[in-house]
Amino acid sequence: MIEIGQCCTVINGSTPSRKKPEYWKGEIDWFTPKDLSKIQSKYVDEAPEKITQKGYDSCSTTLIPENSLLYTSRAPIGHIAINKRTVCTNQGFKSLVPRKNVDVEYLYYTLKKYTPLLKDLGNGATFKELSKTTISSFKIPLPPLPTQKKIAALLDAADAYRQKTKALIEKYDELTQSLFLDMFGDPVRNPKNMKTILGKEMFKFSSGKYNPTKNLSDENEFPTYGGNGITGYSKDYLLDYDTIVIGRVGAYCGSIHKTHEKIWVTDNAIYIKEFKSVVNLTYVFYFFKGYNLNRFADFSGQPKITQKPLENMSFINPSIDLQNQFAERVQKIEAQKAQAQESLEKAEELFNSLLGRAFKGEIKV
Repeated sequence: MIEIGQCCTVINGSTPSRKKPEYWKGEIDWFTPKDLSKIQSKYVDEAPEKITQKGYDSCSTTLIPENSLLYTSRAPIGHIAINKRTVCTNQGFKSLVPRKNVDVEYLYYTLKKYTPLLKDLGNGATFKELSKTTISSFKIPLPPLPTQKKIAALLDAADAYRQKTKALIEKYDELTQSLFLDMFGDPVRNPKNMKTILGKEMFKFSSGKYNPTKNLSDENEFPTYGGNGITGYSKDYLLDYDTIVIGRVGAYCGSIHKTHEKIWVTDNAIYIKEFKSVVNLTYVFYFFKGYNLNRFADFSGQPKITQKPLENMSFINPSIDLQNQFAERVQKIEAQKAQAQESLEKAEELFNSLLGRAFKGEIKV
């Protein structure tokens, strides 16, 4: 076991002033934690934002050589990526530049393994943050370099299987959305000139109701939906029919969830309380999903959506037969996706098992 600071150089980041246009849209790649949260690969290349040399010189950010480890130290702790070019970051990182006796691929998986422990070491009232001192003094196992490379190769193989299965699931999601566009066109532009009707003529919307924490337990029966889907299980239910739940406030406002039978909906969400016409719920779900309801969010304070724009939106209302045809095709795609999801769960189990065993010395390499 060796302290990270003894085998890596720990680098802070910083942000140039946003009030200085000359600091931005330059040629130096500059990452934020949000950028890493959107990346599925363990590698990053070009950053979404770039700063100029003046911007770089104006603050305390530092160039990080390629094949180092970008590691977010706040908001949140634990997003990780290997940079394939020289970059810099904002202050939300404690990036690691490995020394000659450290393989960066091995370091990537090591930090994956120990991130839960590092999160526990974070300090702060508003959000947890890792200090440079804390991460520098954190100890990790460091076998000889050839052993590091073999462990990384083994975990790479397991991770490749996992990522391949994830990509397949994403393809099924893309296929379903493509099917919707092929049959009905873009839900906002309505290029097929299909019949439309106002949302308030099709549905009656309602906000959910507050559910005290004391009513929630994993042992309870009824799923409780908030803005980001199921947040727990309630001993009571608010409604007893299939419907659509829409995230109302916060980061997940505009998110869409199709629910089944008895559920509770919290005051962080809006749901369809009444269907005024016969519709296929699967069609409604993908219509709202394709419409991107986040476009209605008010960002003047905490992001939020009200019922008003939902009531006044133009809802494409094809024949129920066409809606049913779409739902039948979706059901077939979902059956294939369910098989892929089962494979992904097995792949996750395999990867996590190998990850744990590799750092306990249980795998001979």
